[in-house]
Amino acid sequence: MATRRNRSSAAAAGCAVFALISASCASGDPGAPAAETIHVSHVEKDTVSTFLNRLATETGQVVVTRAAAPGAWQSAPLTHDHESSLHLVEGPLPAAPLPGERARVGGIAVVAVPAGREPHGWLGSHRYHTEPIAETEVVLSGARGRQGAPAPARRSAAFEGDPADVRIDAEFLEARLKELSGAVPVTLGGRTVTLRERGSESGRSLARAWLRQQYEALGFTVQEHPYRSGWSQGVNVTADKPGADPSRVLILSAHYDSVSNAGADDDGSGVVSSLAIARALKDARLSIGLRVVAFDQEEIGLLGSKAYASMLDRNGQLDQVVGVLDLEMTGYDSNDDGRYHAIHCNENTSSELGALVEAAATRGELGLARVDACTNRSDHAAFWRYGTPSVAVSQNFFGDDGNPCYHARCDTVAQLNWDYMRRLTQAVALAAADLLIE
Repeated sequence: MATRRNRSSAAAAGCAVFALISASCASGDPGAPAAETIHVSHVEKDTVSTFLNRLATETGQVVVTRAAAPGAWQSAPLTHDHESSLHLVEGPLPAAPLPGERARVGGIAVVAVPAGREPHGWLGSHRYHTEPIAETEVVLSGARGRQGAPAPARRSAAFEGDPADVRIDAEFLEARLKELSGAVPVTLGGRTVTLRERGSESGRSLARAWLRQQYEALGFTVQEHPYRSGWSQGVNVTADKPGADPSRVLILSAHYDSVSNAGADDDGSGVVSSLAIARALKDARLSIGLRVVAFDQEEIGLLGSKAYASMLDRNGQLDQVVGVLDLEMTGYDSNDDGRYHAIHCNENTSSELGALVEAAATRGELGLARVDACTNRSDHAAFWRYGTPSVAVSQNFFGDDGNPCYHARCDTVAQLNWDYMRRLTQAVALAAADLLIE
């Protein structure tokens, strides 16, 4: 298996990794970092192992480095004076330059955001994915690409059947998602509350209590993992069902935070799909462990998943992860055409994991059809930088059927297609079972 080390510290002195650079980091502060030259390059996959940030493209990777990247297909040197924070921005991008745009490489823009400004507010849209350029480097070592998920050809026999105990109940999906998105009240610890939003700390705290109650009722072992990322603090939630081999685990993930709205689709649907899969597998004898992870603060830069992947790496546990199936919005299909994404961007062996999902999705009555897409804008991408196979399974967000209520007040259960959500969740459940049960 691959070995890697993340030599970056939890936060850089002065301007912290993943935090907005404040006024104290402006050049008028005598303690401000000196200007430096960085290089933003589009390179062949896994040819650069030391970087300040890295995003996947379909054919390569956009890397930010202090030294020029050898053999780059495209490169732009930039002087960073630390009077603003630099961010990578993934689109779709307009033809015209974005506010503060410094370069565009491999379809990724580099934007300077003024001190004290939030990237999406500066850009005037929440439809872009932004990634801060870190102050300290990630250094990878060892073989690139883990053993990860087995090749589909070796596992195809598992799809000859459709076991009844791995079936998803649409009524369960609807009932739980109505609770999580505030459509109906829920009782937590003897108190009746309504989860109206999951953007504030109080709203996310209620969501964590709901998650604990749901998974403990299934017999899973639940833990909370607090973290600090720059000036932000959050809490990831894990729920574990052990397998016969304690050294290997499959991660099933979704983010439980929202953008201060009900977040029924984004990403309440993914959270509830994960819960339904755990429920379908709760009595199964697993050959490897199943870990469901509910990530915090995806909406402000994938902070929870980055912190969790980094924690596993520091603890030497990331090599135990055979793959990550990330569920990012699973409930919207306005034209009922069954289209979905299994996003892998050809990173490491993630395409094999995506092929398992696709094999399941085309079975029988599921009637699902994969639409190609490549993006770094969800929690799956946090694992790519460590070479861990990871796939984001999503509704047809990047095709011609995006939810018009994305990041809006109208993101409620009224917009959702329950049968589509059942079928897409069923496909992921079958793919997960294929990896978990021998």
